[in-house]
Amino acid sequence: MATAPQSAPQSAPTIPHASRFTAWLPKFLRDELAPYPGRAAIVTRMVIACVLTVIFIAVFRIPGGAIAVVLAMILSREDILASARSAFGRIGVFAIAGIFVPIGGRLFAGLPLTHFLWEAASIFLCFFLLRTLVNFAVASSFSLVVTNILAIWYLPGPASRNVELTLWQVLAASVGSLVALAVEAVFHAISRRDEVLTGVSVRLQLVEQLMWAYAAGDPLPPTVVRELSRYAVVGVGVLRRHIARTASEPIHRMRMSTLVSLTGRVIDFAAALPGTASSLAPADRERAGELARHLAEISSCLPFPNRPQSPQAAEWEPGSGSGSTPLLNELEAMAALIPSVLASDTSLDPRLEILDASSESSRLFLRDAFRNPEHLRYALSGTLAAMVCYILYMGLSWPALGTSVTTCVLTGLSNIGASRQKQVLRIAGAVLGGFVFGMGAQIFVLPAIDTIGGFALLCAAVSFVASWISTSSSRLSYAGLQLALAFYLIVLSEPTIQLSLTVARDRVLGVLLGIFMMWLVFERLYTRPAVSEMVSFFVRNTRLIADLVETTIIDADAAAIVLIRRQREQIYSNFGEVNAQMDAVPFETGALRVAHMAGRDRIRRWQAAERTFYLLQAPLLQFRIFADSSLRSHAFYNIEGSFRIACGQAFRQIAASLDAQLKGTSAPAPIECSLTSLLDSLEAGHASEFTERERALMKMTRTIGGIVDRMAHEVAAEPLFAVE
Repeated sequence: MATAPQSAPQSAPTIPHASRFTAWLPKFLRDELAPYPGRAAIVTRMVIACVLTVIFIAVFRIPGGAIAVVLAMILSREDILASARSAFGRIGVFAIAGIFVPIGGRLFAGLPLTHFLWEAASIFLCFFLLRTLVNFAVASSFSLVVTNILAIWYLPGPASRNVELTLWQVLAASVGSLVALAVEAVFHAISRRDEVLTGVSVRLQLVEQLMWAYAAGDPLPPTVVRELSRYAVVGVGVLRRHIARTASEPIHRMRMSTLVSLTGRVIDFAAALPGTASSLAPADRERAGELARHLAEISSCLPFPNRPQSPQAAEWEPGSGSGSTPLLNELEAMAALIPSVLASDTSLDPRLEILDASSESSRLFLRDAFRNPEHLRYALSGTLAAMVCYILYMGLSWPALGTSVTTCVLTGLSNIGASRQKQVLRIAGAVLGGFVFGMGAQIFVLPAIDTIGGFALLCAAVSFVASWISTSSSRLSYAGLQLALAFYLIVLSEPTIQLSLTVARDRVLGVLLGIFMMWLVFERLYTRPAVSEMVSFFVRNTRLIADLVETTIIDADAAAIVLIRRQREQIYSNFGEVNAQMDAVPFETGALRVAHMAGRDRIRRWQAAERTFYLLQAPLLQFRIFADSSLRSHAFYNIEGSFRIACGQAFRQIAASLDAQLKGTSAPAPIECSLTSLLDSLEAGHASEFTERERALMKMTRTIGGIVDRMAHEVAAEPLFAVE
């Protein structure tokens, strides 16, 4: 098995970034909106689902069709089973919402005060469920439909009319989900492929082509350089979403997440290499050729990620590390770890599923739903924003602004980072969908349309734009959803074509009001810079990893197994939180942007190392818990215990150093970490005592030691936010 280099450079290279936000944004948009493998197919399915939903709504004159199209757009599309579960789960909660709101509306309609409090309690419930329900698709669907129905019951009125409109809303939402499911079923029958492995393979093949060009001394192919740069900007967020929605087995999800993270770092370094070296020295050319062959072996094994790897891929070792091309050293180090992720000797005993099987699968709420004050703060903040919108449009007797409450909930669906990013995406989507496409269509297009076919073509065009944007990485995708909402609130909220610009103006103003109130409450009253959140989550996760490593198990104790399961769940969840904040950092502006981007680059590199560690230590964890004590040698038991203690200490020192730098209290602190040397001294004279399984695990332990040593050296080598 390949191992990471045991000695790290004193100063890891920093990938250059645009110093100004305005210089970075145009290239970011070009790369985010460029095609990638599988994007056209996903967009086609989304557009077909949206257009068919529009036709159903228009033909049968169903009121409240805007939410139906939005729900059709956001249905899970990575897997037919996930799509079916999502669709039928939504229909169930639509029925619950259709019962919940009318009953509450009639019970509390007698007095304005009780009606107001009922509205506030209903909105609070929506935001609380968004935060705490295990099934996010159910929570989001329930919240969107409830807030839409609340607008029907905003004043006491004829109960029969309100009930009728409520039932129409439930029907419209159900139509959107069922149509999207039917489209997915047809496409699934026509074409089946693994989007994650395809995405990884395409990226690695680009790096392979670059390495072959370096090895041959040829000019670098402009197309390859351009594609690498685009993938570096876009990142691997799309692949992570596929994994989160389709990987039902925890072990497979763990393996694929680590593979995607390492691939992302390989792309980062490969994209930066042409900017620093248009050609390589003869010795480095040979290294580039070896790396290209290694990547070709990996690509050939990707369709079979659980089978034993070829000897060439498993035994390849990085080069000696020429100082003239530090980015090549980094590229080799990341590529050397990929076989460890895919190799058969990291396969896990089925009993480990006791540890990694999601304990949330049978739960309705998250484990800390009623204990974590962050959930309550989130729900209260969202309720405050929505109720201020409600008070404004009620006080002004301006019911058309009721779209603001639905917008608040839709804004709460995103998990895209911090202040600047959210605000840019929300406003851009609302303006583009509302003023440009919505009001533009009312002025120039809708007056000339007199058939359902023409109306469907208009909706198809706008749905294509919204879907294309929403299939970008998580840094941009939310703008597509906001665009679709603003457009369809104008053209499809009523069963007839609406030509009044006053109505369109009011609905767009309602969307902007909801966006403004969510920004005011969440971003101004509780400011959390993206870079600070990114480092804080990473430090917290590093300490959790130290806790996990140091946890001692005696005879598969049930309580300890539950503790390890919770630790691993929290670590995996925090990986996602760090990624979300990473995506938000490039949207920040100011004099410190370059330093923050440099810090982001380092955290991305170290997160990839921690993900690899998280995967590779699992077989060691399995052996420690489940192996028959009579089959374990005393020597291996002692070595493994000493290694775990030293490893935990190294992670705690790393966390303390980064935490101190974030708070501005100190420079990087020296970190005493040489796990590979420790293993050499502990193993001396005892290798003959190991069983065959222990020898394989010892080899893996050396790989882990090299990963931690390298990370510790890099953290201690230079400040987190250093730009040179």
